[in-house]
Amino acid sequence: MNNKYKDESEIEVLIRSFEGATINRDAWRHAEHLTVALYYLSLHDIEIATEKMRSGIFKLLAAFGVDRTKEMPYHETLTVFWMRTVYAFSLKHMELSFLEKANSLVESFDKDYPLNFYSRDVLFSDAARAKFVDPDLAVLSVLRPVEA
Repeated sequence: MNNKYKDESEIEVLIRSFEGATINRDAWRHAEHLTVALYYLSLHDIEIATEKMRSGIFKLLAAFGVDRTKEMPYHETLTVFWMRTVYAFSLKHMELSFLEKANSLVESFDKDYPLNFYSRDVLFSDAARAKFVDPDLAVLSVLRPVEA
């Protein structure tokens, strides 16, 4: 296994730069998304963690100068999918330290993993970007929110 993070201080720097919206756009990649998700899920329930992730991404997009009225860079289905996936992964690996869990998570899931559950047409639709859409290829066997 090739560990992305050597120690937790590297993750702390990532979290601070995400929350402060100071992370370089080129440095905000898939592994960083997963690690921030894991961090929030280690502190909060899935609903609060998902909201913190969503609002942090919006703040980051604004810092990147993205005009969300003209572009649609945020993807609700992917955000919810990954939060649920990371949550399930975290529960399955409770014996690991946070650092071990972060490195294992990043190693375990590539950015194309959602395509095991979604067709490209569904996943990359405007509807899936705007709100969560259930998978059309396979059942997502991770925690679903309780419907009100």
